[in-house]
Amino acid sequence: MTLSRESHTSTSNSILPQSANLLTENGKFKKSMASALPSGDQGAAEANSGNGGQMQKKPFTFNEIVLRNRLTALVVDGDNFCRLLEQGILQAYGLETQSVNNGDAAVELIASGAKFDLILIDMLLPILDGVEATRRIRAMGMRCKMLGVTACSGERERQAFLAAGVDMFVEKPLGPEILIPVLRELDGQV
Repeated sequence: MTLSRESHTSTSNSILPQSANLLTENGKFKKSMASALPSGDQGAAEANSGNGGQMQKKPFTFNEIVLRNRLTALVVDGDNFCRLLEQGILQAYGLETQSVNNGDAAVELIASGAKFDLILIDMLLPILDGVEATRRIRAMGMRCKMLGVTACSGERERQAFLAAGVDMFVEKPLGPEILIPVLRELDGQV
């Protein structure tokens, strides 16, 4: 099965700053351009010391993981930048991805028979929120790994998302410390 972006999903690179153009023309994440992102361990004092106060660019590196199997993921996020970033991260790890920008589109896609190994779904979505979309997707029998991702990290939100059927509740940003173990599990490496 070949996955492609939904026609109603924007894949334009124009939302990214010119200095952080991380996507190629076909929407794939380009690892070699990832140096435009700051490293997570780069402290401000360390970055500015001994160089006249100018920021030094440290290359951003992804934790290495070699997938043995073909894995597919659906990214459901109403924010164009977050959706493209999450999709790019998954593609950099070797997953084939598809994305939609609202919960209703995700439910329709699953109802049409699309299968995924992983679904990343944001809580706050237009048309149909992530909690209700998760309930409907699970009610259709979808048993893949689902990560509920959100910027809202309250206990009430976490409980609602977990009760709806996500396997994990993750506060944005989605980092390798969360993603790598999930991918290894899906790939049968654990």
